Amino acid sequence: MLEQIQSYDLDSHIAEFYDQHETERNDVALLRRLIGAGERLRILEPFCGTGRLLLPLAQDGHELVGMDVAHFMLNRLRGKLEALPECVRKRVGLTEVDVLRTDWPSGFDLVILGGNCFYELSSPEEQELCIARAARSLLPGGRLFLDNSHMEGLLDVSWRQMGKRKTLFPNGACAVGVKLEGFTELLWFDSERRLSRNRRSIRVTYPDGRVEERSYVQQKHPPSTSEMKDWLQRHGFTIEQLYGDKKGTRYTDASPRAVFWAHLADQERGQATK
Repeated sequence: MLEQIQSYDLDSHIAEFYDQHETERNDVALLRRLIGAGERLRILEPFCGTGRLLLPLAQDGHELVGMDVAHFMLNRLRGKLEALPECVRKRVGLTEVDVLRTDWPSGFDLVILGGNCFYELSSPEEQELCIARAARSLLPGGRLFLDNSHMEGLLDVSWRQMGKRKTLFPNGACAVGVKLEGFTELLWFDSERRLSRNRRSIRVTYPDGRVEERSYVQQKHPPSTSEMKDWLQRHGFTIEQLYGDKKGTRYTDASPRAVFWAHLADQERGQATK
């Protein structure tokens, strides 16, 4: 297991930029449709971030536990919770924890691994570990929502471009006038294994003109649909639906995403090395 730098904690303003950038709501609508009306579930969301998925589901009446290693992301989520009615706040529990190094709680009806969370992990072994832990967290017959961008075959050519380039996130200005600029520089890649290692850097410019730069090295493994299918089946899941986008469109080889809705087939849970 590689030691990964927690990029979302490099600067306290990144959580605000995240909310500016991540405005997708189609997956919230898809989850609501899959859950169905009238059901009140106990839901676990590792990688919950600032609550883009968690908060609307809590407002629907579900009980949620959110987990994330990023301190500033959770702080922003806590601030959002404070603005909601007490009955919603009581339905949400938050834990600041590294999901790879801590056992997950159990007894849930649904686990959400959404929003490209596997792209925060460095290897297929770490990604499969999350599937195994999701299986152990679910009640028999419980559901798993798994959503990642779609890449098959070799590492896409866009992931193999040498040289330093500006990134979409984080890039912009926040409410108090702090400006963030993100850059990435490819250090190494393995096309067949779909591994990419980059030096990521962030330039922070304050309203008074001060400039700070921070950098870190991050490895990513974009998972293939076939890998995710294998992991799900290996750890006791039956795939009910496979969608090609967050709107719930039918999956094809050309789909931009692979969105799984699966249930735990029986009480035999997959095992994984802790």
